[in-house]
Amino acid sequence: MRAYDEPELLLRDGRVRVMDDDRTVAESVLFRGSRVAAVGPADEVADAATDPAVVDLDGRTVLPGFNDAHTHLFSIGIELMETDLSAAETRREALDMLASNAAETPDGEWVLGFSYDESTWPAGEREYLIRDELDAITTAHPVAATRVDGHTVSVNSRALETVPFSNDEDVIEEGGTPTGRVVEDAAWEVKAASYPDPDRAREALLAATDRCHELGITSVQTMAGLTAVRETGSVDMEALFAAWRRDELDLRVTYYARADQVESLVDLELPRGFGDDRLRIGGIKTFSDGAIGAQTANLHGEFADDPGNGGTMVNDADQLREWYRRAARAGAQVATHSIGGAGIDVVVDQYAAVIEECDLDDHRFRIEHLELATDEALDRIADLGVVASMQPNFLQWSTEGGLYESRLGTGNLPRNNRFADVLDAGIPLAFGSDKMPPGPLYGIRHAVTADHDTQRLSVDEAVTAYTRGAAYAEATEDRKGTLEPGMLGDAVILDGDPFAGPAHVADTEIAGTVFDGEVVYRAF
Repeated sequence: MRAYDEPELLLRDGRVRVMDDDRTVAESVLFRGSRVAAVGPADEVADAATDPAVVDLDGRTVLPGFNDAHTHLFSIGIELMETDLSAAETRREALDMLASNAAETPDGEWVLGFSYDESTWPAGEREYLIRDELDAITTAHPVAATRVDGHTVSVNSRALETVPFSNDEDVIEEGGTPTGRVVEDAAWEVKAASYPDPDRAREALLAATDRCHELGITSVQTMAGLTAVRETGSVDMEALFAAWRRDELDLRVTYYARADQVESLVDLELPRGFGDDRLRIGGIKTFSDGAIGAQTANLHGEFADDPGNGGTMVNDADQLREWYRRAARAGAQVATHSIGGAGIDVVVDQYAAVIEECDLDDHRFRIEHLELATDEALDRIADLGVVASMQPNFLQWSTEGGLYESRLGTGNLPRNNRFADVLDAGIPLAFGSDKMPPGPLYGIRHAVTADHDTQRLSVDEAVTAYTRGAAYAEATEDRKGTLEPGMLGDAVILDGDPFAGPAHVADTEIAGTVFDGEVVYRAF
C-alpha cells in the first residue's frame, strides 16, 4: 500500500450524501490533506487509506460543508462579544440587557446591542427602541442598538451628540425632536463611529469562526456594508489578511468590497476570485434600496403600516450603472442588495444594460435578498443569468400577524421570498443567512416547511442552495459543494438525516464539522 505524507481523516459507517449529480449516498469518506480522497462503500474507502485518523459516524449523516452565500462575518463576532438582543422576548428584557452592558463598560465607551426584533415582542410593545428609553439606561455612554435588519439603529442622546451625521433626513424626528431612531446612511454612520479597531476586529473574526464551525459552516461570502469605517482601507480586510498571513483563517472567505472601492479593483486588475482557497476577492457589494423592517425597501406601492411611504432608493440608477460598468472592466462580480419590487426592477434594468454594453458572458451578477420580485422580474433575471442570493431564515417574519403582514398588508405573505418560483423560473439559487440568525439548518427548516407553495422547497433543493448553489454564486463550483474526490475537504456531520423528510429537519443538529480535512468541531 502506498504511504502518504499528508494527514488522512476517515469518516466511516454513516450516511454520506455526496450531493453529486447522481445524489450518491455512500458509507464512508476519506480526506487526505485538504481534499476528498475517496468516497464509497466502507471497505473500499478504508482500503484507500494508509494511516488515517478515524471517526465512527454510527449512522450519522455527512454533507458537504455549508457555504453561507450572504453574511456579515465580523458582525457575527461583534455580536458575540457585545450584547445579543435577539433573545430578548420583551422590550424590558432588551433594555435590561443593554443596562447590564453599560454597567460593565467604562464611561465614554460605546454600549452596543445587536439584532433586536420588536416585531416579536408582545402586542403594545412593537415599536422601535427610542432615545428616551436608552437615555434612562445611561447618559455616560453612547448607546447604539441595531435592529435585526441592520438598516435601523436606535441611539441615545449621547450617541446623537457623538456621531457627525451627514444626512439629517435619516435621523428620524417627531415634532422637530430626534426620536433616537436613525436609518440607512445615518445608521451606517453610527456603525462607523462605533466600529472596533483592527485588534478588536481580529477578535471578532476568531469568535465568528468558532461560531461558524458550531453551525457546520465552512465557507462564507461576507459582504461589506454601505459605508467606510475609516477614511482609507478596510478594517475587515486588514483583519482578514492578518489572519490569513498568520495561518489563523480557518474558514474559506470570499469578500465582497464596498462599491466605492471598485476603482481599486480596476487599478490593480483584481478579477473575480483573486486569492486562494482561504481568502478570495469576490467583487463589489452595493445597495439599491433599504429593508422591509426599516420601512425603506423601495416598493411597488406603499407600506401598509405607513401610508404614503413607498420606501427609498439608497443609490439611484445612474450610480448603480456606473459601478456595474467599472466592475465589468475589472472582471469583478457584482452583488446588489435589492428587496422591494421597484428597487429590484431598477437593478435588473441596469444589469441588463451593462451586460449588453460590455458583452458579458459568465458574469455571475447577483441580486441579494430579492424578496419582492414580480413574475416579470423573475423572467428577466433568468434570461440574464443573474444569481438569486436569498435568505430562507427571513421566513421567520412571513407568518400570520408577523412583520411582513404588518408592513405589507394582509394577503401578501405568498409574494415574498419566493424560492420555489425562483427555481421554477430557472434562476440559480444560493442560500445565505445575513446572520439573522447565521445557522443554515435554521434557514433550511423554514424553506422546507414554509406555509406557501411559492416559498416551499424540498429538502434536497434547500440543502443544494446552501452547498452547490452557494458555490456557484461565488464561482467555486469546481472545488466546493460536493464530496466528490478532488473537492475541498470540508464537511458537516449531522445528528440526524434531514432527507428523511421536512419534519425531521427541526430535530437535526450539528454533530461535527470538518474543515480542510480536519475535525474543527465535534459534539459526539
